[in-house]
Amino acid sequence: MNLADTRYGMDSKVTKRVLVAGASGYIGKAVVRQLLHEGYFVYAVLRQSSKLELPHDDNLFALTLDIGKKYLWTDQLPEVDVVISCLASRSGSASEANYVDYGLNSDLLNYACKSKIEHFVLLSAICVQRPKLAFQRAKLKFHSKLISSGLRFSIVLPTAYFKSLSGQINRIKNGKSFLVFGSGEETRSLPISEVDLARYVINCLRYEKYWNKSLPVGGPGPAVTPIDQAEMLFEIFGKPKKIKHISPRVFDLAIVFLIPFALFSQKIKDKVELLRTGKYYAMESMLVYDAEVGCYDANKTPQFGDSLLYDYYCTLRDDPQSIPNMGSQKLFS
Repeated sequence: MNLADTRYGMDSKVTKRVLVAGASGYIGKAVVRQLLHEGYFVYAVLRQSSKLELPHDDNLFALTLDIGKKYLWTDQLPEVDVVISCLASRSGSASEANYVDYGLNSDLLNYACKSKIEHFVLLSAICVQRPKLAFQRAKLKFHSKLISSGLRFSIVLPTAYFKSLSGQINRIKNGKSFLVFGSGEETRSLPISEVDLARYVINCLRYEKYWNKSLPVGGPGPAVTPIDQAEMLFEIFGKPKKIKHISPRVFDLAIVFLIPFALFSQKIKDKVELLRTGKYYAMESMLVYDAEVGCYDANKTPQFGDSLLYDYYCTLRDDPQSIPNMGSQKLFS
């Protein structure tokens, strides 16, 4: 195993040692920053190809792991008090979901059980309430394993991130239409900033009301629709309002066309799953689902923090370099 440790220092006054897996991701980096801000001693676990992109801190210890299949990568992890997993698959494919959302998290849980840690915090997603996709089923499979492990746990189920609602900013800047599915008002979310979510995750370590629970959480209301997002962006970037409506049936048509070919190609099979994921997010709200009534309910979705999506968009306007790169998660160009 290739394990490279980068030690940024250690403050002997810090007693809580927290291991953050997935520390180079969007939320993982925010969690590491907030832990350091609040005085924790942090082990940040990275893949070899990842960069932490954090300032040096006396309480930060970066572990760069070559995660492979020939060994158990967790064997080289240090003794800690708390584990926070921000591990998540990115492509939506069933193989990656089983490997990351279930497999790597299971490795981490086995390590946590052997080490007898105090608390395991899992960053998951609110969309697992109505599982229709491979990554959701993989996440729920691990939820069950964590809940039955005997460890103290917190499963955080955030709504939409600010970043996930920023994929069309460059379209607006370039004078293009904002694309919505259906009327653009069928779905809603209570988006939460990475800073507020990081604070919430750390609260799980401190307060008993967060222990041994699954915890849906969104940012401050009111809930926003895709049309609301569009209106914010046109106003903030000073562009004429242009909205193009697309039928969600485009996903169904593409899936029906590709399914015969998916029988012979894993790549096409993964593309079909990606289309199913796109349809899911086009049709489902990122709020608590009230099963008794059969609908999503913003009023039943706990809210946390004070950061607003409008202010985030203003920040991106004033600092174009901070506009996030959506990478493989980008749906619109």
